[in-house]
Amino acid sequence: MADDIISMLPDQVLCHILSFLPIHIAAATSILSKRWTPLWLSVPSLYFDDRSYLLNNNKPYDCFNKFIYKTIVARDAHLPIRMFRLKCRASNFELSDYDLNTWINAATQRGLEDLHIKLPITSTTVLRMSRVFSCKTLVVLKLTGLDVNVFSFVDLPSLKTLHLSQVGFPKPQYLMELLCGCPILEDMYLYNITYVDTSTPSDKNFKSLSKLVRAFIYKIGLDIPLMAICSIQFLLIDKYCDAIPVFPNLTRVDLIFGSDMSWHFVLSMLKKCPKLQILKLVMRKSSHVAVWAFPCFVPECLSSQLKTCFIMNYKGASELHFAKYIMENSRALLTMAIGTTSSSKLEDKFQQLKELSSYPRTSPICQLLFI
Repeated sequence: MADDIISMLPDQVLCHILSFLPIHIAAATSILSKRWTPLWLSVPSLYFDDRSYLLNNNKPYDCFNKFIYKTIVARDAHLPIRMFRLKCRASNFELSDYDLNTWINAATQRGLEDLHIKLPITSTTVLRMSRVFSCKTLVVLKLTGLDVNVFSFVDLPSLKTLHLSQVGFPKPQYLMELLCGCPILEDMYLYNITYVDTSTPSDKNFKSLSKLVRAFIYKIGLDIPLMAICSIQFLLIDKYCDAIPVFPNLTRVDLIFGSDMSWHFVLSMLKKCPKLQILKLVMRKSSHVAVWAFPCFVPECLSSQLKTCFIMNYKGASELHFAKYIMENSRALLTMAIGTTSSSKLEDKFQQLKELSSYPRTSPICQLLFI
C-alpha cells in the first residue's frame, strides 16, 4: 500500500523530498526502479556531506570529490540548482581551490539561490575570482573555514542572508566592499574574520545597510559605522568606533565587554534604543571594568520597555552595581539573570544572590535568576 501511494506522487514532489537528503543518499534511490533512476539528478538542492559519504561508501577521499564532479556533469544543464551545500569535516579532508571554484561557478550559472560552504578551520582552500560575488539570484550565502582571495567587483542585489565564520580576506577593504554590495541584506553574521594585510580602510564610503534586521559582529577587525546599521532589531557587537546613532527599531542588544567596551558606552546605547526589551552583557575573562557612579538620568527604554537583562560571566562589584541600577529604574523588568563562571564558588554565588536580592526593585514582578 505504501508503495502505491508513493508511486502516485508526481516527480516534482519526489524530487522535493529527495532534496532534503545528502545527494549520495538520494542517488541510492536510483536502483529502486526505472522511474527512480533519473530522479535524483533533477533535485533542485545539492547537499554534499563528506563524512556521511565516506562512512557509507568506505572509499578514499578523492572519490568524494569525483562524486561531486559526476553529479554536476550528469545533470541536465538546463535544470536549476537552487541550493548548493558542501560540508567537509573528515580528518583526511582534501579539497583543491580549483575543485571548489569549479563547482561553485557551475552552480551560480544555474539560478543558485542558497550557497553554504563549511570547511574545517584547518582548511587552506581559497575562493578565487568566484562568480558567487556577482550572482544576481543568490539570496543566502554562508561560508565557513575558507579564504577569499580577490573579486573584481561585488553585485549581490538579491542577497538577504550573509554568514561568514572563520573566513580570511587579503585586507579589511574587501570585507567592506562585500557588505556594500548587498543592498537588501537583512541577516548578517560575521565571526572571526582574518586578514593578510591588517591596514584599516576608511569608512567614508560605507553604504548604509538600511534593510538589515539582525547583525552578529564579533572579532572581525573592521569598524563598521553604527550609523550604517541603525535600522536593525537585533544586534551583537564586541566593539564600537564612532558616535552612537539612534536605533529606533532595536529590541535586543548583546554587548561583549572587552577593551573597547565601558559602562559609559552601555548607558549611551541605552539612551539611543527607545524600544529595547532585552539587554545582554557578556564579560570577557580578561575584562576588568571599573565601578561607575550612578548616572543622573534614566533612559527611556529602562523606564518603560526593558523586560530582560542578562549579565554573563559575572565577576563582582562593577556588575553588581549595574544590576542595581537596572532593577531600581526598570518598571517593566521581568527577569534579571546573572551568569557566573564555572569556577565560582558556591558560597560566593550565594552571597552575590543574597546581596542582589536586597536591592529594591521598581518592577513588582521582577525575578532574579542565577545561571
